[in-house]
Amino acid sequence: MYRKTVISLVCLVAFSGACFGQFRISPYLLPADSAGAVRLTWFTDEEVPGKLAVWELHAADTQYYAPASVLVKALDYSALEESERDSFPDMFRNANWKHTVVLKGLKPRATYGYQVIQGAERYTNEFAVAPEKGRRERIRFVAFADSETDPEGRHTKRPWTAGKQAPESSGRPQGLDNYLLTETAGFKANLRQIKMEKPDFIVLPGDIVQGGGYQRAWDEFFFHTAGKFDDVLGQALLLPAIGNWENFGARNGGYDPQAVFQSRAKYKAYFSLPGNGHRSYQDTYYRADYGPVTVITLDSSNGLPDSTDNDTNINISASTYPGDDLPDISRGSEQWKWAEAQLRDAHEAGQLIFVQFHHIPYSSGGHILPLTAEKSSGQAGVPMRAYTPMFKKYDVVAVICGHNESLEHSLVDGIHFWDVGIAGDGLGYSLDDLDPRRFNKYRQWVAHVDAPENWRGRQLLSGGKHYGHLVVDVVPKGTQGYEVTMTPQYIFPLTDESGQVIATETRIYDHVVTTSLRIPPVRQ
Repeated sequence: MYRKTVISLVCLVAFSGACFGQFRISPYLLPADSAGAVRLTWFTDEEVPGKLAVWELHAADTQYYAPASVLVKALDYSALEESERDSFPDMFRNANWKHTVVLKGLKPRATYGYQVIQGAERYTNEFAVAPEKGRRERIRFVAFADSETDPEGRHTKRPWTAGKQAPESSGRPQGLDNYLLTETAGFKANLRQIKMEKPDFIVLPGDIVQGGGYQRAWDEFFFHTAGKFDDVLGQALLLPAIGNWENFGARNGGYDPQAVFQSRAKYKAYFSLPGNGHRSYQDTYYRADYGPVTVITLDSSNGLPDSTDNDTNINISASTYPGDDLPDISRGSEQWKWAEAQLRDAHEAGQLIFVQFHHIPYSSGGHILPLTAEKSSGQAGVPMRAYTPMFKKYDVVAVICGHNESLEHSLVDGIHFWDVGIAGDGLGYSLDDLDPRRFNKYRQWVAHVDAPENWRGRQLLSGGKHYGHLVVDVVPKGTQGYEVTMTPQYIFPLTDESGQVIATETRIYDHVVTTSLRIPPVRQ
């Protein structure tokens, strides 16, 4: 299959040290509705019209588009960020011009090529259209969370708590307290592997950036996924969800109510998503269908009453929040009613249902205690357990979350819960040996304990908690059945005898989960 990506490295026309009219973010793909439409978006830092050509491979017809660019002020650098410009030579001009096209009427499962001409640059790639909803075809998607990008990740090696040791291990070397790779190196290697997996779409349940209100963090995320480091989102649909970091202003105000509002505005400016019928909550929760698979995305940012055991974030208060775009997770809320309606509809249509949101409800990690508990992190996943009976009622296959920066699998009433917060930032670990209140009776496996480290001197041979992702394969079986295989993959740093990293390779944890499902006939 033909695939080619070209992003020029030399500006043919220069303006104030930057490329006039060139890509600030190269084209990336989002679902536009539940009928297979695709949204193609890119950004420039000048008001220069772009041109888009789209064609079905091996077909004669080409469609041309010239979308109007829109200046998005919500994505401006703050005065603080402008004051840091000398420290960040790859900062852009302080302008974000958004170009977006919704591609409708695409042939199901066809492959389309496209080219965007922007100034002196040409970007060429291709993508596969989803099968018709309900059509029994193989689907592959990848899930990861907690990438938490920011510029400091290029030189930051995160704390790395020693996990269980294999019987033959000589033990974690003394003084080795930080991980072997920087955040950036880990995330780059992770995305390279994801790109090689050729997923139909990518599920990203939150904590995308290290502070949704910090524009440089967003720049860094798109450097990795639609920019100079890599461009995986140019060929695979992204299904994002809001995490607690997307509500956080970071250097630009932290959890000040206005900073939370501005942080969420940045998220929504980048991710224009399928409608949910509620104007105020547009782009915060949504549904996407891909052949036989339905993904329901929720916004787990806030529960009412505030700062109680029904709430997920002690730092956000609906009473002081200056906007109307902060949905409640609680029973009977607009989001709750929408979720149940979508789950019911997908179930009656015979879809395989997956749900994603950020705050993992079952885990042994640092964010599991309710807000009112002693030593709570103030970022609780427990309130999202209220949805489990609903998920059970409508036969949800798996719930995919992040938050603890861990890799943990739990099984609750036949539903698989995954914490996949292993994209390329922190390296969370199980705390139930230190605090029995965090004991997770539903836990099936956690990397920190169940992938024992094997050291020979200063050389890591196998095991350990590492950056990675979850690959989900959906395969039709028989006339009505499906087999779903969930494979946790990780980026293993190969070291020499002195402990220096010489390369990385992709490995599979010894916890591949396969489940067989039978879908009842669709109700007429």
